[in-house]
Amino acid sequence: MSSNIRQNIQLLVAFFTVLLGGTAGYLYFENNWSVLDALYMTVITITTIGFGEIHNLSPAGRIFTIVLIFAGLGLAAVFVAQVAKVIVQSGIRNLYEKKKMNDRINKLEKHTIVCGYGKIGRAISLKLYELGLDFVVLDNDEEQLIEAEQRGYKILHGDAAVDGVLLSAGIRRADFIVLCINDDASNINISLAARELNPDIFVVARGTDPSIEYRMLRAGANTVVYPLDLGGEQIGHILARHAGVAEPEEKGPVAHEVMGYSLRIFPHYDSAPTTVAEVKGKTGAISALVLHRADGTDIENPSDELELNYGDSVLELVKKDGACCELQNNIKWSENLLLGIPSIDAEHRVLVRYAEDFQSALRDGQDHDAIARLFDRLLEYTSSHFAREEAFMQKRGFPEIEKHMKEHRRITREVMDLNRDKKYIFPDSIDSFLQDWIINHINNTDRQYVKYFKGDK
Repeated sequence: MSSNIRQNIQLLVAFFTVLLGGTAGYLYFENNWSVLDALYMTVITITTIGFGEIHNLSPAGRIFTIVLIFAGLGLAAVFVAQVAKVIVQSGIRNLYEKKKMNDRINKLEKHTIVCGYGKIGRAISLKLYELGLDFVVLDNDEEQLIEAEQRGYKILHGDAAVDGVLLSAGIRRADFIVLCINDDASNINISLAARELNPDIFVVARGTDPSIEYRMLRAGANTVVYPLDLGGEQIGHILARHAGVAEPEEKGPVAHEVMGYSLRIFPHYDSAPTTVAEVKGKTGAISALVLHRADGTDIENPSDELELNYGDSVLELVKKDGACCELQNNIKWSENLLLGIPSIDAEHRVLVRYAEDFQSALRDGQDHDAIARLFDRLLEYTSSHFAREEAFMQKRGFPEIEKHMKEHRRITREVMDLNRDKKYIFPDSIDSFLQDWIINHINNTDRQYVKYFKGDK
């Protein structure tokens, strides 16, 4: 148990002990007093409200009152101050975070508003992030928004059918709005509101009932998409191809491949520095075109002697059949990773298993799409795990939660960057990052709050 929680509990116990002692004292020294009278007299005495005696006090009762004032006045003041401190700090932090987010949203122009952060909204937001497009996630479920914020998205809490909420999301400056709430009536209402506030906005609505599509179009939607139909069609194509009914699609060179050559990115997520020459040797690249530093600076045509530190990356020119780097870190679950908190340990097991599946896909040489789906699954689970872990620490009053949250944000930001560039990254070059992301984070960062909760500070 943390010291803050322990101190608050001790203060609460002491305060109620004084209330109980004061009530019992008045019942003992004064005749014909009810429990309510004694409790009321105790409260107005230790809080110095000064309403006066509710009954005439005996000499013994007055002496007891003097003792009660000295014993309870300071304690009551500390108790009230502590309650006020918690309320004020929480309010200031929430106001500051909300203002900072509103400032970011107010700077957006020609952006997209995503209404609803369920499974569809989550997938849409991830794709927008990968494409580098500006967007705002709008939802009235705070738990859903916590995960969206964890990923670095701009978020706004509220009902998308309310004009004020849409205006706060920058509806008049936006180019697109996506309605992905699993309720056609709600999407119709939002479409009407959006079209009224911005007649030129392009509205994409999720639909569940094709029979009322015309209503959505009349309400202002430019197009209606049916995710279940799209999913069923895709499954049908897969079954048809495997049954030999339809010819498999021709797989020509992807857009970023020309004459057998392509551009690839090597991100360096190892604590030990390496050189451009060593990276070229690992990847079999023909040349290094750009060295991108973690601070955002770029060095074109970097020399082989330049070093890469954690977070730096190299843009390389590679041949399609060039060499590939090998996995250096074999991520595997070990009892050494147990923290002693069953709920957290269970989630860590899943996280490690997903990382194992990802690495197995790399070793087995699975196609890029399969590897990308496994990486997406790993990202999805990590975001929700971080949110639950932060809620766990916040509930128990971990004093270094802000530092831990910054570490979560750093890891999530790096994962999102990898996910956005996954078509260009050497899949088998991110195992060092997985080691830092999962194993080192559990063994180092997570063990800090475990030590605190166990009193080993």
